[in-house]
Amino acid sequence: ILNLSGRVVGIVVDGVSDVMALKEDQLRDVPSLVTSIDTKYIVGLATVEQQMLILVDIEQLMSSQEMALLDVAVH
Repeated sequence: ILNLSGRVVGIVVDGVSDVMALKEDQLRDVPSLVTSIDTKYIVGLATVEQQMLILVDIEQLMSSQEMALLDVAVH
């Protein structure tokens, strides 16, 4: 369940392996790599033990077109 711009939305995911609270010293900026991957939704990276996590801005990920579909379903 997410709160996106004041709207409560349910999202279906394949699975959740863990929920973590991250500390400031675990966060890293996204490196500026020249790739074909769209990184506009990635807000940072985090390192926890030997794992690298990709932090995603879910509000940016939900495009306005997808949000319009929610408006149609509600009204």
